[in-house]
Amino acid sequence: MSWDQKNGKQKYYYRNKRVDGKPVKEYFGCGQKAAEAELRDQERRMKKQRDEQHWESRLFQVEQATCHTTELASFVTLVHSALLITSGYYLHKGHEWRKRTA
Repeated sequence: MSWDQKNGKQKYYYRNKRVDGKPVKEYFGCGQKAAEAELRDQERRMKKQRDEQHWESRLFQVEQATCHTTELASFVTLVHSALLITSGYYLHKGHEWRKRTA
């Protein structure tokens, strides 16, 4: 999307797009139609940028929540193991809690 100047005179507005995978320039001229097309293009770019920022912030929040959840799970596992050990249990073969017999 740009204003091109031909022969140092009037500026003309073009929009670049792809048709069947090939780049094509769409001509809008130099008048009101061109100004409106430029305004629509700017609004679309701003909306896209806002959407990207929104999803980046959401992704950051999810990553933070995942990190906190992982830390909490580790802490709960540690407390659970400590509670079982103080209650007289031991970890048999690394995967099963058994009560010690005295």
